[in-house]
Amino acid sequence: MAVKDNYSFEPVGAVDPDTSMPVLAEAIPEQQGTAGEDDKEHHPSDAAIMVGMGLVGWVIGGPFLAIITALGGKYAADKQNKIGESCVAVGRIAEAAGKKAKEERLFDKLKTALHSMFSKKDGHA
Repeated sequence: MAVKDNYSFEPVGAVDPDTSMPVLAEAIPEQQGTAGEDDKEHHPSDAAIMVGMGLVGWVIGGPFLAIITALGGKYAADKQNKIGESCVAVGRIAEAAGKKAKEERLFDKLKTALHSMFSKKDGHA
């Protein structure tokens, strides 16, 4: 068995500068049109902003901070600055989560699960 020792690990173009770098295909091709512009112009509803910011406040500091962040987030979303943009982004996330919950009928599933937990079953007390 003959072993060949002619392998090298130099970057492409280091040995032969005339050789160009290989062209790699893009994983996600760029879309034609103005899909990005539509996303920037989409402003979520006031309720979505308040729910999203309220949930952030609830996680961080409980119910009192939830009320403050919900109202403050709505106020900040109307301003044209970085904080306002982040509040709008949280509102978009809350709005998307609400749409997905409606599609999956999450409220009905939760109601059924709670009903089955607290209802009396045959033979069980």
